[in-house]
Amino acid sequence: MVTGKASVETILFEAIEIESAAERAAFVERACTGDALLQHEVERLIAHHLRAGSFLDIPAAGTAPTVVVSSNADISGQQIGPYKLRELLGEGGMGTVFVAEQQQPVRRKVAMKLIKLGMDSRQVLSRFEAERQALSLMDHPNIARVLDAGITDNGRPYFVMEFVRGLPITEHCDQHKLGTRERLELFLQVCRAVQHAHQKGIIHRDLKPSNVLVAMHDTQPVVKVIDFGVAKAIGQSLTDMSLYTGIGDMVGTPLYMSPEQAGQSSLDVDTRSDVYSLGVLLYELLTGCTPFEKESLKQASFDELRRIIREIDPPRPSTRFSTLNAAALSTIAQHRDCEPRRLSLQLSGDLDWIVMKAMEKDRVRRYESASSFVADVQRYLDDEPVEACPPSTAYRLRKYARRNRTMLTTLIVVSTALILGTGVSIWQAIVARDARRTAETNFTEAEEQRKLADQNAARAEREFKKSLQAVGRLVAAVAVLLERLHHNPVQLAAHQLRQLRRLRL
Repeated sequence: MVTGKASVETILFEAIEIESAAERAAFVERACTGDALLQHEVERLIAHHLRAGSFLDIPAAGTAPTVVVSSNADISGQQIGPYKLRELLGEGGMGTVFVAEQQQPVRRKVAMKLIKLGMDSRQVLSRFEAERQALSLMDHPNIARVLDAGITDNGRPYFVMEFVRGLPITEHCDQHKLGTRERLELFLQVCRAVQHAHQKGIIHRDLKPSNVLVAMHDTQPVVKVIDFGVAKAIGQSLTDMSLYTGIGDMVGTPLYMSPEQAGQSSLDVDTRSDVYSLGVLLYELLTGCTPFEKESLKQASFDELRRIIREIDPPRPSTRFSTLNAAALSTIAQHRDCEPRRLSLQLSGDLDWIVMKAMEKDRVRRYESASSFVADVQRYLDDEPVEACPPSTAYRLRKYARRNRTMLTTLIVVSTALILGTGVSIWQAIVARDARRTAETNFTEAEEQRKLADQNAARAEREFKKSLQAVGRLVAAVAVLLERLHHNPVQLAAHQLRQLRRLRL
């Protein structure tokens, strides 16, 4: 799925995968967006590609080669400089791989990669020459050497590499039923080779099992890393089209591609991208599986593919076995000469942490170099504490927040609204409660005042009744006194005075 203004190579990579001529033509017309010159160039290259023959996967190294019947097969036996082409190993969308025999100054077998007719654009040629100059700097026992490069008489660029008759590292380990320690020791050879390339300023960008071969020298397995810079030079693998993509700025194999390689621009890719791919390679060596399922990536759209690579965290190696059926788990265990139930135990802990540190989405948290990766693996082999450790909860939360920024923003807005609404409701409830308490307090005070007033009124009434009774008694006493005064005034007066004193009136 081409988006925006695409290059010739970008459109070509997709077009050659479309079988129907009508659909292919319609796709090219859409992708070129009215650019007549671009469309003409793409159509010319497609025509060259169709004449050169369709793609066939290269067989595994060490197996009998398959001869492809195409226009390129006709050049077997031809001489290109000091090299005589002997047999065709395989074809890719952009080039062919031959076993050739060097005749001068020494006789030896070499591997020659020849760009197909029509693929000689200025961009491809300039990138090819830059890579040839860089690759000539490398000299390491675990890197297949680039021996020569040039251009044929008909203008087809080629380069010659050391011919390695070996197996991809994963197949070699499975075939020899190597255990975890032996696999790690082989993996260290890979890391040291990559570190050497990095020191020379070269980023591989397409590390995967088919580019890491193991050849037997006497009884010792020796790793050979091949195809340095090929993906960068021509934008397409010559030997493995299973999940290779050159869409947009994505250069590499998605199963082993770092998140930054799946970004908008490959200008930001540095040596830590190879560290990520090494982590994926180690993951596969230990578990027999890639972190993401091959079929799921093949079926995903371009945008979904990028999202998976950049955002989805794969399961830890020790938990990857739980996703496999019994038959697959049994096969993986047999390849490691181990019981299935022990596989997870072997990987849990240090190896989980080492692999996941190398495969961190945030490259700042990865091993800073292949040599740092080597050092931590060596610590594990020496039973020393490793530097890798599981990420903290706070880091996991921050990473989750970055992945789900839109959802979390919406959630924060909704939560804030709910909190504000709840706060206003609580405030109003508090105000209402305080008002009710004030009213209740006032009512209570008024009730107490009323009760006090009632008590005072009752007391006054009782006092008034007592006063009336006293007045009544006084009036009665005066009446008796007057009557007695009428009969014996003196004696009566004295008696009444005594009575009055007694009454204290």
